[in-house]
Amino acid sequence: MTAHTEQTSGMAAADTQPEAMFIDDDTNSSPAPHMTNPNYRIIMPTPGSSTSAGTSQARAPASNSLPSWISAAQSKTYFPASSPILGGAATDDAATARVEDAMQVDSAHALRTEYDILPYEIFSWSNHSANFLPHNILTDRPHDQASRWSTNANNHRQFITLRLERPALVRSIKFGKFYKTHVCNLKEFKVFGGMTQDNMVELLYSGLRNDSEAETISIRQRLNGHYIPCQFIKIQPLLAYDQKFNFSIWHVELRGTIDAQIVQSIIDRFNQYKDEETIRSCLKFYRDRNYTSAFEALEKQAKLKLEAPILSNLREALVEKCNYTRVEQLLHEAERSSMFTPCAAKIPYAAKWELVESAVFTMPPGRGGHQMCVDEDSRIAYLYGGWDGKRNLDDLWMLNMDTGRWTCLSLSTHEQGGPGPRSCHAMCFDSERKCIYIMGKYVDFEYRGNTGLENDLYCYDTINSEWLVLSENTEAMSGPKLVYNSQMAFDPRGHRIYVYGGKVVLPDVSDSTTVYSGLYCFDLRRHCWTKLKPDFHMLEQEQHVRGRYFHSLLIDAELQRLYIISSKRDVSLPSDLIVYDIATDTFFEKMADLAVASAAKQPMTQERYLHEQQRLSPAFPAMPTRPPCPHPDFADHHALHTHMLQDGRTIRATLDTERQEIYVLTSVQNDTHSSTSGLLLQSLISARGSRSSGYYDQSGAGTPYAGSLYSQSLGTGFHPCSSMIDSGVRYEPERPNAAPTTFSANTSRSSPGSSQCRSQLQPDYILMAVFCYHIPTETWTEIHNSARTAALYGAAADSASAGDAYKTCALGASRFKPSFPAPRFAQDWAFDRLTRKHFMFGGNPNRPNDKYARFNDTWQLEFTRPDSHDILRRALYLVRQRWFLDMCSGAEPFVSCNKLLSEQALPGQRTHGEYSASAIPSPNNAILGSPTLSASSSKRSPSPDQEA
Repeated sequence: MTAHTEQTSGMAAADTQPEAMFIDDDTNSSPAPHMTNPNYRIIMPTPGSSTSAGTSQARAPASNSLPSWISAAQSKTYFPASSPILGGAATDDAATARVEDAMQVDSAHALRTEYDILPYEIFSWSNHSANFLPHNILTDRPHDQASRWSTNANNHRQFITLRLERPALVRSIKFGKFYKTHVCNLKEFKVFGGMTQDNMVELLYSGLRNDSEAETISIRQRLNGHYIPCQFIKIQPLLAYDQKFNFSIWHVELRGTIDAQIVQSIIDRFNQYKDEETIRSCLKFYRDRNYTSAFEALEKQAKLKLEAPILSNLREALVEKCNYTRVEQLLHEAERSSMFTPCAAKIPYAAKWELVESAVFTMPPGRGGHQMCVDEDSRIAYLYGGWDGKRNLDDLWMLNMDTGRWTCLSLSTHEQGGPGPRSCHAMCFDSERKCIYIMGKYVDFEYRGNTGLENDLYCYDTINSEWLVLSENTEAMSGPKLVYNSQMAFDPRGHRIYVYGGKVVLPDVSDSTTVYSGLYCFDLRRHCWTKLKPDFHMLEQEQHVRGRYFHSLLIDAELQRLYIISSKRDVSLPSDLIVYDIATDTFFEKMADLAVASAAKQPMTQERYLHEQQRLSPAFPAMPTRPPCPHPDFADHHALHTHMLQDGRTIRATLDTERQEIYVLTSVQNDTHSSTSGLLLQSLISARGSRSSGYYDQSGAGTPYAGSLYSQSLGTGFHPCSSMIDSGVRYEPERPNAAPTTFSANTSRSSPGSSQCRSQLQPDYILMAVFCYHIPTETWTEIHNSARTAALYGAAADSASAGDAYKTCALGASRFKPSFPAPRFAQDWAFDRLTRKHFMFGGNPNRPNDKYARFNDTWQLEFTRPDSHDILRRALYLVRQRWFLDMCSGAEPFVSCNKLLSEQALPGQRTHGEYSASAIPSPNNAILGSPTLSASSSKRSPSPDQEA
């Protein structure tokens, strides 16, 4: 096998609308968000299909893979036997509490519950063309071209409104399609819902694929933790696949809950929520305008508090009495009561890399395309196989994650009855039996005709140090064929191994015909394989998820879910996350979130987050802005992390079940065969020309303050006087060039959108990044970016000198002394759940002058961010800052600001209120979380004694 094959064949990669009533993010997502959050494409098992039958045989007996409390004979709403929904209507508080408890049970079992088909009628529509009447969508006739509603225009004023037979909680909407692709299919659309047609909430902003598959999409069900009842559903087409044609909808089916007892409780609670929010808005208005009598009267009559008592006391001490000593006491009390903890949890992580010293320890040889797995109880990571640039390896190593020391268990497992040399294989650890399972490998083209293509499955007993062959040919046992770049995960609850994706090794001498593998399950107790989901192209009559490679597979054993992190596969709408619910044999594919603006889609970094919070400080005027970093050719619709996950040559992910976070390590190489990787890399690298101008990131925001947030990138922690709190001393930044600087071997400059600029990017350049995905809130954040990190230290961007530049920085030749790994692909990492640290080993640096080079370094990655004590220090700093300004201006520290506002000014003299009360809102807003003020309010008015 050659190094060129590793790079080309996959060896390396193993390695709102105005009608909306409230617009707010649903931060109180349940532990099972994939049915309560919008934009999940739901792929249910087909009744009677071989896939479902095989699933039922592999699991406990159940009807169509559904739980025993669900009957498939009729369509109705079911709840578990433990559900407290019993008896009559919820008319008292106890009954209401029972219904609320039932909804919590429903949230926990949302993926395990079957819902009603909701009957509806066509209520109103904008218009229609010819005989394509609105009532045609009531029936699903995919082979009848006239069975659709089609508009007579293609503007945004088109709509169709459906009236449900009775109020319901709508869970999903299904769109039927024509039996083949059609230019009138909806590329973008919105769905609104509510109890009246004039007051609706935006439930979905998504798009359909231009194919023949019917799509079931989950819609938004909750607003600030409250379920949204609906009797009217409005569909608003926005864009067809051919913009010259009108919009067409072929069929619509709604599913949800219509149980009168449940829905009535939802209606009552939602109306109560609207009333309470209205009253709170009035209370806030009265208090801000100093209408004390009206505020007290409404608060007493409504028996509703505007906010937590400690916040009211804080505002009274800060705004009304200007008692800064009392303010500091209240802030300490808030920190002791953990009020700052949720705020700290919203701050993105920063990366802190540390090279594990290897001078006195034996290290595994350099390699790529290897695999690692972790024994969480013993805190030991195992490494097997890989490609060292010249040959495949079959050695087995263990890493003590407490000491960072490597130990060789076997230099050749094949001589001990284990698997032979291989790379691009799959590997997982059995936490119950303390065993390692290994399957699959890559076979080079020239050896496929002379080598058996059987897919073997090996087991290594770590306690007895013995190898066992579980299967010499999994295909003969109805398992997967020989695959490479597939992924495995072990389920300790079901004692099963799940294998998903990868490319099938064909006996042909080329990969002209690509076959992907589906989802398989191996029952360790029954010793049998089950095909759960074939690849999409294997069975066209049913809905399936396309197979993929270069992906990552994770399992949450407690919730019985598989998480599939992206892949390389040609799809019209890229998705970065797929969730597979084991109990219901259902896929939930996260679709593109069109509701978010393009600039806001980009993953948040800690620097950008703290920079945005810093804007609230009164010492800092409005920040200058710069052109956004993402190139418009690919960033108009999808975020940077989506493209990195789609084009990644290596995707490695770990799951923290306690925090419900997924950490993704991805590497992208400039590839002429990829439609977006070149633009992606060029856009990120072009931002490095702004490194001398303070802070710059994807949002286009810049800060010209000395010592801005570099220390956070270096992992130095949260220091109020350096990273989050600026001294206020400014320097004049360098003026940016008219066009961002692009780095190449000839160091010439050009516009990032020009063909010259794209040609300057070296074809072997690598970008490595680390992302964090928070499952409950469905948000991506960026932790590490090799291009951005190298820019901080002045490392060269061109691939020809990238390795030397990183080596130079590591040796201290630069004025900075960074500690971060060089970009690479075909690496792997392991996660220590106790310390929440990652250990990354090996990889391919892709050096053009040394194609056999492979890393053998071990890097420890720790995620850092401020804690509640750091936030307390920041708040105390703001208070002391305002206290000091008040002392400088001559304001009396304990005089009520409201009293100063009411004082009458002498003729020709300004009141104290003009420079004390009206000038201090900025720090108060920074602490209390009010909207950002204008730049004029951030400057304090001079004292009357200082005026001439």
